[in-house]
Amino acid sequence: MRFVCLLALLGISLSSLAQSQLKTTVSPAFYFRQKVDVRAFAGKPYRVSGRMKVTAAAGDSADANVFAVVLSTQGKYVKSPGTEFGRMRARRRDGLWRSYRSSGRLPATAATLTLCGQVYLNGTFGFDDFAVEVETAKGHWQPVPLVNGDFSAARADSASGFPNGWRPIARVAAFGYRTAADDTAQPGNRYLEISAREVVQYGKNARAGHTVAVNGIKIYYENYGTGEPLLLLHGNGQSIAAFNNQIPELARHYQVIAVDTRAQGQSTTNGQELSYDLFAEDMSALLTALLIPAAHVVGWSDGGNTGLSLALHHPQQVKKLVTMGANLWADTTAVTAATLKEVRQGKQLTTLLYPFNKQARKVRPLMVLLGKYPQMKAADLAGIAAPTLVLAGEKDLIKEVHTRLIASSLPHGQVQILPGLTHYAPQEKPAVFNAAVLAFLGRP
Repeated sequence: MRFVCLLALLGISLSSLAQSQLKTTVSPAFYFRQKVDVRAFAGKPYRVSGRMKVTAAAGDSADANVFAVVLSTQGKYVKSPGTEFGRMRARRRDGLWRSYRSSGRLPATAATLTLCGQVYLNGTFGFDDFAVEVETAKGHWQPVPLVNGDFSAARADSASGFPNGWRPIARVAAFGYRTAADDTAQPGNRYLEISAREVVQYGKNARAGHTVAVNGIKIYYENYGTGEPLLLLHGNGQSIAAFNNQIPELARHYQVIAVDTRAQGQSTTNGQELSYDLFAEDMSALLTALLIPAAHVVGWSDGGNTGLSLALHHPQQVKKLVTMGANLWADTTAVTAATLKEVRQGKQLTTLLYPFNKQARKVRPLMVLLGKYPQMKAADLAGIAAPTLVLAGEKDLIKEVHTRLIASSLPHGQVQILPGLTHYAPQEKPAVFNAAVLAFLGRP
């Protein structure tokens, strides 16, 4: 069940959902940050400034961002009034330096302000002269100390290799970084340069993308790698991009067919009520259209539910099946009460906004799907012939007893609970998830 991003699409900010969304968002991007203590300035106006430049090929959608994330004394994210993350965005790609500034007010509970930089897709990006200031008296702006805000320190941090004072949020092999000289500003001036040349925008990669008409709709998919076919199915409200950390590794061993499910991503819908059996019929028709007699299937959340339905109703088309965070029905024996409550809240909100909001009209059928389906029985699983690995996080939304019930009800099922991980294990610890999948499927 993947409902977090659905509510985010509508701007619905239930606090627990917002925190999960921030943690699990994945994109072809690189982030770096520095955290500063602002408890002494809580409740006061602040402003963030800096310089950025972007150099990218014509037609590329590369850009750079700087934004401030404020946490309260309880460690919770708080939105500053009058600003959305205090965001500065560089969209012009001509390689020229430009100055940017954003402002807001620190909430009364503010404890830390994290200054984050982000680069997106392929290009060369420059950052320099970051500053954070707080208005301590009318018209008087006091600098909040940043370590190496101008990137003048030559020595890199020994742990990350990143410039002093700054940390990469995650290492992404396609992105390189260094401190570079720029004498055009002043002699000896240095700045942070980040570059990327082989970043793939999964889910919107025209070179790998295709569309096939099946069952009265258009299914969008992307094809990567060679070998035995492997059908990759995302969760509710997601798209192919959810598997940003899986596709490169899986494509080293298999022909990966990553799919946007009906009514999600770039795939269309035709007004039929959404169900996992309907999704499975779409996948069966897609494999037939692609002249693929049978494929391995890896499904996460809703994708796992779809995989179970496909293996049950079209057993000849499924070689091996991996499910992550799947469920057979939607009640408190299968999922947490908190999950069901959030789904109900999401359904109510989308129903309320349905007549007025385009996103609500798109999201509501997916919320209905979460509350109503799947409607399988454990006994149904006896009809699944494919060897199946049932995965879940130790802290999953799906209760462990339900995950184990799925595995034990399958003729050729086995279960693996991923220690310390949640429903979002493919994004939290991709190496762990990928290794489990590949070990089960068996590298060709």
